Amino acid sequence: MEPGSKAERLVLSFPATGENYSRAIQQLKERFGRDDLLVQVYVRDLLRLVMKNAATGRGKADLPSLYDELEGKLRALETLGRTKEKYGDFLTPLVESCLPEEILVTWERSRNHDLTEDKNCRTLEQLMNFLRQEVNGEEMVRLARTGFGTNSNLRKREPTTEKESDLATAAALIRKRGINMAAT
Repeated sequence: MEPGSKAERLVLSFPATGENYSRAIQQLKERFGRDDLLVQVYVRDLLRLVMKNAATGRGKADLPSLYDELEGKLRALETLGRTKEKYGDFLTPLVESCLPEEILVTWERSRNHDLTEDKNCRTLEQLMNFLRQEVNGEEMVRLARTGFGTNSNLRKREPTTEKESDLATAAALIRKRGINMAAT
């Protein structure tokens, strides 16, 4: 529990006995485990993401983190009986509004190129699948750019000028000698 939170104060109000453990859990469930309250919290969190996006613009975001956050909130809502099938029409525009502009444009473009029977179909499941594919693609690009996961510090580039190398190496001496010989 978070120190100083209401939940902590509630638990600390019970004397520390084995008998009070189940009572404390029951009180926590009654006070903080209400489904109606939790749904409000998760929907407000989604709205917070939308408002954050509106305030900061639709610039580049950390898509994997955003996806994980969205997926977690949607999973929590589903656990509370708010399934993607039943509430997707309401949640899809919220999720779309959380997305950076370039991702939203790509989503719209992919929907237009989709060869399914119902091109106008806009389900939350399709959107989350699209985002998962984008995250996977972004991770593959990042992997390719970093040398397939090798540490870039392991392969140091060879100094190209005399000033770049403080230590004299055989290659630097031969190069220096070759430059001097070419100059004469």
